[in-house]
Amino acid sequence: MIGDVIDKNQLNFGAAHELLHFFKQFTEFPKLVVAVAGESGSGKTHMSIAIQVALKEFGRTSLILHMDDFYKLPPKQNHQNRLLSMSNVGPHEVDLSRIQNLLSDFKTSASTLSAPIIDYYKNSIDKANYNVADVDVLIIEGTYAFYLEHVDFYLYMSRNYKETKELRALRNRGNEVNDPFVEKVLEKEHALVTAKKSKANAWIDYDFNLQYDGQ
Repeated sequence: MIGDVIDKNQLNFGAAHELLHFFKQFTEFPKLVVAVAGESGSGKTHMSIAIQVALKEFGRTSLILHMDDFYKLPPKQNHQNRLLSMSNVGPHEVDLSRIQNLLSDFKTSASTLSAPIIDYYKNSIDKANYNVADVDVLIIEGTYAFYLEHVDFYLYMSRNYKETKELRALRNRGNEVNDPFVEKVLEKEHALVTAKKSKANAWIDYDFNLQYDGQ
């Protein structure tokens, strides 16, 4: 999403390089899909960028798609819709079928992908075309990324919304941090995200260390 602030000092290169050992099981991985899920401020975008950098060092190309860009309504309208009813909060806010189709197209070696881009400050939705003919890994990051199927590797960012309050304040949306309604939204998202966390192949713990079964 246009408007997000990325602090390069927060990129977890150690965990990203460790993850490459998991990815190597897909020796040639002609087309690998990685989903990074977690709550607001948990580090999904930063982790995705760190993975992208690590893959580049390994000689692999990748593309990051942000689930925030696939919300059906622009930010202001989506917020108003949430105010009407908390039942409007959830994965159904996101065009999951469109993302799923893009994952399928990528897997079947499509040469280009067309995806939306949301500008948070302009409250607008645009479109971008990506050349993926030579892309090895597609990374989809977002709150509800674990609601997607046909993903090769699921990575879970385990910090919850209470633990990320300070980080969220640094995202240039400080007016949202102490908003009681936003906190209710985050509480509901917490329940929805944790309901799917068992799908994780690995996770990043509170101290930003990579964890996986058997470790």
